[in-house]
Order: sequence, then C-alpha cells, then structure tokens
Amino acid sequence: MGTAKAAPDFCPAGAELDIPRAIKTAPDGVLAVDKPLGVTSHDVVARLRRLAGTRKVGHAGTLDPAASGVLVAGIGRGTKLLQYLQGQRKTYATRVCFGVETDSEDAEGTITATRGATLADLDNLESLLSGWRGQVMQVPSAFSALKIRGRRAADRIRAGEAVRMEPRPITIYELCTPGEPKAGELAGTPVVYQDLTVTCSAGTYIRALGRDLGNQLGVGAHLAALRRLLVGSFDASGTTIANASFPAFSLQELSQMVAAGEELPVVSLDNICRELFPSCQVTPEVLTALGYGQRPEISTETLGDLAKEQLDTPARIYGLHLPGEKISLLASPVEGKWRSVLSLQSR
Repeated sequence: MGTAKAAPDFCPAGAELDIPRAIKTAPDGVLAVDKPLGVTSHDVVARLRRLAGTRKVGHAGTLDPAASGVLVAGIGRGTKLLQYLQGQRKTYATRVCFGVETDSEDAEGTITATRGATLADLDNLESLLSGWRGQVMQVPSAFSALKIRGRRAADRIRAGEAVRMEPRPITIYELCTPGEPKAGELAGTPVVYQDLTVTCSAGTYIRALGRDLGNQLGVGAHLAALRRLLVGSFDASGTTIANASFPAFSLQELSQMVAAGEELPVVSLDNICRELFPSCQVTPEVLTALGYGQRPEISTETLGDLAKEQLDTPARIYGLHLPGEKISLLASPVEGKWRSVLSLQSR
C-alpha cells in the first residue's frame, strides 16, 4: 500500500559525508554523536572508528535508521562503561501520524491500514496521555532487536513467523504535546500529525507508544519521525537542558575537527565516572589489593561516610581514586569490604 515518509526537520547533517581518517588515536572515554537519519547505529560506529583512529569503538542504545539524535559511543577503555550508560533516562521528540498504520509502526514500514483521522479524533488525547505517565506495562514493537528464543523478533517476522511480544514494565516520567495537532494527508488518507515529548526509562519503545495511542483513539497511528534529544547527561537538543552536561556532536562537526587536526571532544573516563557514580578516596594499598583480586577492608571512617550517604548496598558502585587523582577503579562495598567491579587502568 506504499511507504510512509519521515519528517525532514528531525534530521541533522552527516549521512552522506566523506569521513576523514584520524592521524592520531583519540583519548579513551565517551563521545555522543548526533546520529543522522538513513544510517544504522553500526554505520555510525564505523565512521567513528575512522575519526578516532581506533577499532575499539562501541555504542550504548541502538537507534533505528529512521531515528536521529543522541547515540552514546565508547572509545578505547570507554567501551567498558557502555553497560552503565545503557540504562540512562532518555528524552525523545516524536511526530505521530494518526490515521495510518504501518507494519513496522514507523515511517519506514509498509502501510497496512488507512483508517483516517480528523482533528476531532484527538479531542481525548490529553486524557489518554495521563494514563501513560508513571510506571506502566508496554508491549514492545515486534519490529525490534529484542530476541525471542535467541533470534531477533524483527528477523522472525521477515521470515514469515508469527511473533508474540510479552508486555514489560517501563516508566514514563514526562509525556506532553509541545504544539497543536495539524491535519494532513498521507496515501490519499486524511491524517493528523501530533508532536510529543517523551522522557522515559531505558527499554521504552516510542513506536509502541504511538501505536497504542492510535489504537486507543480508534484511528491507528505510526511514528512519522523520531529524535532522541537526551541520554542521561548527553544532549542533542540544541538548547540548554537541566542536568545535561555533555553536548552531542554531528558527524559533520566531528569530521571538521579531525580534518583540522583537532582532538575529538571525548568525555574523559574520570569525568564520565564522576557523572555516573559517587566517588570515594582510598589509599594506594586498597587499589593495589583490588588489582590483585583481593577484597580489602573498608576503613571505619569510610564506612561511616558511606552510611551517612545511605549508599552502602551490594548493588551500589563507587569510583575509587587516590587523593587528588582520577578515578581508576569501580568497586562495590560488600559486608565491610571492597569488591572490584571494573578496572579503568591502562595495561
């Protein structure tokens, strides 16, 4: 029945660039890329490998080719921290097209139903949004990287299999309409476009949210566009957002830096660790013992400080450092002893 098209204003520059190769290797750390439309997250990693002068590059939190925005990447030893960045809170700007459904629930898919929608059909949208705020259960999109019996759900669907996705708990912290709905037309069908801003927990599928809102309104829907504005403290909104410490850079900006012989704006291991974890000063003997796989005692003074912070739990992670130095190791306090979680020291 045709293919829907995404809105162009959700796309930064950089998809068709000729990426220069760096002369020197970028420092270890984390870098946020403002991913353009039309490329996969893996494509961005391949470009970053050229820009950073190293193959040791990975990313946290996949963005579909039809989505743009913050893609957090680790470089060198920064790849060790990606596991802790994947669970960060995220903010999205999305444009929902009410009245037309697609098989993939976004603009890249094939149109499967054209119910049509008018502005009057969205009269109850605000009341529906309130029901999605907070902790809710969501059925993820079937066209996704989620694995079912070891194989991606999307691959099973393309192979003609029937796939059933189980609901999962998510949290939506903010869900609002930044503008008025606009009537339009798609595939000869009257539709209504509505922009939404969503701040949510990791694991939330914005496509599924659009799908469910369309079904609740009785008109069907798909995402016309999606842009990730914020991942934790990494920001691609172009404006100053509270608690956002590190800007995301387009591939065009990064290419210009490398071409000019400048160093990439990588967030250092120490800075990102201090953003993610509380820090704790220890002695050289403690770090040496942890480096040998031992579990040194936590000093009485340090235990008192941890108790005051109410963070002394087995699951809590601290960044350990020597006086006046950078964080070199992540550890958890367990039964009065330090347990090593991750060493950030170069070998």
